Amino acid sequence: MLVMKDIMVAKGAVQTANPAEAIAKVQDFEADPVLYGYARDPRLLDCVAGLIGEDLLSIHTMLINKPPNVDGRHPLHQDIIYFPFRPAERIVGTWTALEPVHKENGCLVAIPGSHHGEIMAHEHPDWDYVNLGYVGVSGIGADDRRVHFELQPGDTILFHPHLIHGSGRNRSEGFRRAISAHFASAHCEMTPQLASFLPSRYYTPVRGERPSWME
Repeated sequence: MLVMKDIMVAKGAVQTANPAEAIAKVQDFEADPVLYGYARDPRLLDCVAGLIGEDLLSIHTMLINKPPNVDGRHPLHQDIIYFPFRPAERIVGTWTALEPVHKENGCLVAIPGSHHGEIMAHEHPDWDYVNLGYVGVSGIGADDRRVHFELQPGDTILFHPHLIHGSGRNRSEGFRRAISAHFASAHCEMTPQLASFLPSRYYTPVRGERPSWME
């Protein structure tokens, strides 16, 4: 499990009222039975299987804290750059609101139809404070085509890894918490060249057959 402190807190630009306000997100929580219950929930897996098939791997998990009083933006990006699996059509992300999510507290935004496009070049945005691993599509800026996903607790988005999406600053006084996972078909191929420089993660079968490369 990786607990990520917000960059503004880490650099002393912001003083927090309590420890929870220092945390940007928690990643790779496969060892936590309560949190990982999300990625094993049969209702979620039914939805995922309807898109990419019954043989499923969990390939990434994340609890997003998004505290107030920090920048916390995530530039418009494609999730496919974080994974060594292909083809992209056999990967799906899930994102579930844990409390009301709206424009004021930095809801998700996405560019409709961008999942039909190619993998784009990414770069670090020219911002004063950017959290670790937060990169965006090169030169895209604040695209006027983006739509906002305002959600209630339990509302869940499923999306293609080529979809260009991101989130804004939390301008509210509270948190904007959500839980997320990514899944790949067990029939995807792992690209060794990509796996060699991407972060080491738990790739866990959660339904159906195991991939041949795990045997």
